[in-house]
Amino acid sequence: MSVQNPGRASFATLDKEKGLPESPPASGEEYPLPAWYRSIRDVPLDELGIEDISKAIRQNIHLENVVPLALRRLQTEPLAGEMYEGELLASFKCIPADYWSKHPTERQSLNLVISAVLQEAEVTDTIRQDADELLHTVA
Repeated sequence: MSVQNPGRASFATLDKEKGLPESPPASGEEYPLPAWYRSIRDVPLDELGIEDISKAIRQNIHLENVVPLALRRLQTEPLAGEMYEGELLASFKCIPADYWSKHPTERQSLNLVISAVLQEAEVTDTIRQDADELLHTVA
């Protein structure tokens, strides 16, 4: 089975497509990460906020679907973030290096975003450092 419109797919749809079992209902206290995933599991990917996309990337959840979405967001807002400026870009540091060798078009898109960020005059040292680290990881 293949998702027809990837942006309208949800993590629940993608989990089902991969044959992953449905999460059991929450019982009692739940750790924050599973509670977060349960709360956004049925939300279409293209309706997720920057923080949710960043968290999914940091957790390596359905990267094949989330990374292209994140790159589109970064192309229009390179310093996107809800918790802090540059949060989405920084989350890319959690993507395994071998992902980029399998996705050269996405690697090229990320390199363009990084170049744009590094050319910004008012970028913080932290964001510049994150961009430099990413540049070396995906180069």
